[in-house]
Amino acid sequence: MLPVASFAKTAISDSDLETVVAEAGVSISFSNLTVGGSVGLSVASWGDSDGFDTYTSAGFAGINAVTITGNLTTLSGTANLDIGSSGSTTSVSIIMPTVTLGTMNAAATLKLSTNKDLSGGNVLGLLGVAGFSTQMTGAIGVYAH
Repeated sequence: MLPVASFAKTAISDSDLETVVAEAGVSISFSNLTVGGSVGLSVASWGDSDGFDTYTSAGFAGINAVTITGNLTTLSGTANLDIGSSGSTTSVSIIMPTVTLGTMNAAATLKLSTNKDLSGGNVLGLLGVAGFSTQMTGAIGVYAH
């Protein structure tokens, strides 16, 4: 049985209704979600297909033989996503969970080549990163301007 008060109805004015805010959004909870192990990348390159000045042939620079080991990323906490409008601008708000990068190690070969896949060419040097770790928290706002 429902109390009689639950059947009561009161009209609300338009001006009162304008001050009512319905809040909704999406929350995504992360409980130490970890991406780790070993990751490889064959080639990442950028280049110019027609060269420049007196260097009129294609040229590419980049890295190959990339290996990354260790904990790549750990997500902990809650991400909150909301969207709203000020009347003239619509914006998306993303409150990030805690994102921890590392501890990871990386190795790669730096190269110059006439080929996009960096085959042939010259080795500029070797890249090595050991024990990299950082943490990111904060918010992201997305809107048109």
